[in-house]
Amino acid sequence: MPRVVWTRPALAALDRHRQFLAEIDPNLAVRAIQKIVEMGESLQTYPQRGAIIEQANGLRKLIVTFGKVGFVLHYAILNDEVVILQVYHGRQQRPT
Repeated sequence: MPRVVWTRPALAALDRHRQFLAEIDPNLAVRAIQKIVEMGESLQTYPQRGAIIEQANGLRKLIVTFGKVGFVLHYAILNDEVVILQVYHGRQQRPT
């Protein structure tokens, strides 16, 4: 079973999302981050379930449903690791 690794940019994005949501509702921020982390860690059991974005480098995305818009995880499967590269808000501009 592959292990899930969160990159520094992904962790920084998690923190930014947490800070933004905490200004609106601290409980909302906690629930959102828990859901994002839970979904990211769940890639350990079935890493191929995310849609392929770029075939050449194996970039994939996983939609995290939360509220009206949710979040998107960009990740890659590298040997025995699932590397979470970035965490985007659903409305945030991101590479396609």
